[in-house]
Amino acid sequence: MRELDKEEKNVRIIAFFVLVGAVFFILIARLFTLQILEASQYAEQALQNRIRTNIIKATRGEIYDREGKLLAKNTTGYQLIHLHTYTLDPNDLKLLKEVKGMTSEQMNARLANERKAVAKRIQETMGDINNISQITGYQVDYLIDRFYKQQRIGTDKKILVIEDLDKQVALRAIEKINNDRIDIVEYNKRYYPEDALASHVIGYVKPISEKEFKEREKDGYRNSDLIGKKGVERSYDKEMKGQDGRENVEVDAKGNVIRQVEATESVAGKNVYLSIDMELQKYMTDAFSGKSGAFIAMEAKTGKIITFVSNPEISLNLLSSRISDNQWTELVNSKAKPLVNKGIAGLYPPGSTFKAVTGMGILESGISPYATVNSTGQYRYGKLIFRDSHKSGHGITNFAKSIEQSVNTYYYVFSQKAGINNIVKYAKEFGIGSKTGIDIPGELTGTLPSPEWKKKRFKKKQDQRWLPGDLINMSIGQGYVLATPIQIASVYQTIANNGVKLRPTVVDRFVTYSGKVENNKPVVIKKLKVSPKNLKLLQNALRLPVSGPGGTAKVLYIPNYPVSVKTGTAQNSGFVDNHSWIAGYFPSDNPQIVFVSVVEGGGYGGVASGSMAQKFIYKYRDKYVLKKQDAEKKKQEEEKKKQDEKNKNLKNNSNVKN
Repeated sequence: MRELDKEEKNVRIIAFFVLVGAVFFILIARLFTLQILEASQYAEQALQNRIRTNIIKATRGEIYDREGKLLAKNTTGYQLIHLHTYTLDPNDLKLLKEVKGMTSEQMNARLANERKAVAKRIQETMGDINNISQITGYQVDYLIDRFYKQQRIGTDKKILVIEDLDKQVALRAIEKINNDRIDIVEYNKRYYPEDALASHVIGYVKPISEKEFKEREKDGYRNSDLIGKKGVERSYDKEMKGQDGRENVEVDAKGNVIRQVEATESVAGKNVYLSIDMELQKYMTDAFSGKSGAFIAMEAKTGKIITFVSNPEISLNLLSSRISDNQWTELVNSKAKPLVNKGIAGLYPPGSTFKAVTGMGILESGISPYATVNSTGQYRYGKLIFRDSHKSGHGITNFAKSIEQSVNTYYYVFSQKAGINNIVKYAKEFGIGSKTGIDIPGELTGTLPSPEWKKKRFKKKQDQRWLPGDLINMSIGQGYVLATPIQIASVYQTIANNGVKLRPTVVDRFVTYSGKVENNKPVVIKKLKVSPKNLKLLQNALRLPVSGPGGTAKVLYIPNYPVSVKTGTAQNSGFVDNHSWIAGYFPSDNPQIVFVSVVEGGGYGGVASGSMAQKFIYKYRDKYVLKKQDAEKKKQEEEKKKQDEKNKNLKNNSNVKN
């Protein structure tokens, strides 16, 4: 053998041993890493494989009225879930719709040319859908849609197929299910004993959406949670949700529980006590029967709302359950708009209730309250004619008379003298064009028109120009100005409370799981920047629509119980008659309650809404004033009787000693 060949052989042998040595070194290093350096990590993983974590759901807080009447409670509901659900693509959806209603033979024939994985996926999914349809009665088309759209959750790819199954259907279905992928589970369902009463205040809950889950996952929400969708259920969802607990249990290879390792107890959510008085709420809801509109009453010194009607109301038990497509379409297309919370999202021209705002702007601009105009029934500006509330006019009118008899001409003339800037300034001061901050979601800002607003609102140059007629219409709550009932209620609350504006709220207090009471204290938003003298002039003027000889709200005259008020009749499109408004407070000398009423298409403010206000005031006075007086009188009589009896006994004892 040549020396050269020997050298090449030696090199190969050396290279072989180096390679083998390197492989062994790598293996030993890896074993060292796994067994020594990362031993604790893999031990933890092994432990996790035999330790299962169960979530202990917290009990959701309940909702009561101010006197403790139950309005929302937890009960047992039933959901149908599907496990190990295939993820479906658009082609799968097309195939499912194509094979629905086919026999097994027909389906196999149709899927023969598809890939085996696709065929298996469609056959198994369609079989489960047919099975669910048979045991529940749900339409196949609806179930196909759920299988396609529902989010797959967890390692077992679970989907929620039917979110609220009728109890009897659920119990029958449990007996018929013979499929490991289909299961019926219990959950904490929300039940509303009063159903539609105060529905726009209370709101309802539904399963959390994927978007909501992503937004709130950091706050401890789970993709299986129920979450508030409207009303108090939404705005105070976090307070009522509580805190879930955890339970770690050891399981065997088959998943059977061996023992509990550790547990963290859940913490129940807070109970919410509304400021709503359900006796008054029901009374005013009944009063609105057959009408559309809103009625709000709040405490003048706290901002707490005691009555909040948005009619038509709507069944909360229906909304919190599954609604059929036909039912939902009917609700959406209803002319009465039951899905709209008219108290905070109903936008209306405020009509003459706005004259309190315009009047303050006029007074604050320096115009004397004793300055007058002559109301002839119409006001001419160039070629335009603007009408007064009476065809024949009201004669010589000052500020007080303009409020008493709702004289439009006064506002036509003096709003122009005050100027648009002053009118807008004090409208903003009262909160027109801004949210009140009420603790119900969905509040709209309304519209406070101005030259700047008009430039942004319209695209064409000729439409952007601010015209004298815009201010003339605006001065009496017409034209472009739009307000919600809660905004107008807030205006009159500020007037009644001597210029202190409070945040409206529908919650009186919270009670924790341990019984601790957390009162919802009044929140001051601002102090009105107006002259106390002018505010007093406005307060005095607002008494006159009820007590004055030409007042527009004499229907509210109650001996020894003065009411301050302003009526309004607002033109609108879409209704045969005008919207009827009234807003005010009582008693005038020490305001306790502020109220506002809007009856859509109700006509003259002093009639339709005046009647609503009258019913409420009498009912409130009967419950909170007269009955209270009777109770105090009875108490005083009982105390006097006890004292007389005591004196009689003392006298008898004295005679015996003598």
